[in-house]
Amino acid sequence: MSIGTVLLIVGYFAFTLVMIVWWLRRHAHGLEWVMLVLPLAFGLSYLSSLLIQVVPYRAGCLGYCEGWRGYPLATHMLAVGGRAVFDAGGFVLNAGVYFLILLVFSAVVLQLAHVFRWSQHRQRWRLLFVLVVIVAPWAYSPNWAPMPQPRLPLAEQRLAINAARDWHWQFRAGRFFERALALEDVRQHSDGQRFRVCFRAYSWFFIPSHHVYIDLEPAGVRATSGGTIPLSASCWVQP
Repeated sequence: MSIGTVLLIVGYFAFTLVMIVWWLRRHAHGLEWVMLVLPLAFGLSYLSSLLIQVVPYRAGCLGYCEGWRGYPLATHMLAVGGRAVFDAGGFVLNAGVYFLILLVFSAVVLQLAHVFRWSQHRQRWRLLFVLVVIVAPWAYSPNWAPMPQPRLPLAEQRLAINAARDWHWQFRAGRFFERALALEDVRQHSDGQRFRVCFRAYSWFFIPSHHVYIDLEPAGVRATSGGTIPLSASCWVQP
């Protein structure tokens, strides 16, 4: 185990302990909230394993590299053919990340409610507060959170960057419900000359919506075609 990993683990437990103590001292029902956050964290870890995945990919691999499910840490490993192997340790660690996120996020919400004098406002104002401060950050999470995608060699990363750029600028795509693109793979086109880049598109709340495929010229700079297909379809079968 590297020094960086050890420092990260120590920092996590220290910060989590600080947040637990903060809740116990700050709020009369702090203990109840900390106990409630724990199952919520495991629920979010499970939900992430259903919504977010990186399928097995070929770019930079000898054959296929394993994919995974879960976010931000893997809860299942995905083999070729779609077989998922549950990683109990990864699931618990992933829940631990959500546990800390929820403690910090709820503390920020509590402080903002205090600053804006929640108890002195009417129901409409409170509803607006909930939508803006609580719902909106989770809804926009694909816009600010790092995308779950494989770590590809620099050459394939360059192709993916060019494809995503052309998807938004050349094709002027990116619908209201398409909040972010997560790279899935980069492969040779079936014609043996061009490249095809496949993305998984995520909507609000990190809900997967469809695939985006982009075909690049042999030089890999400009897109020649592109489109969307359902998640149940394959990017590697010519649309």
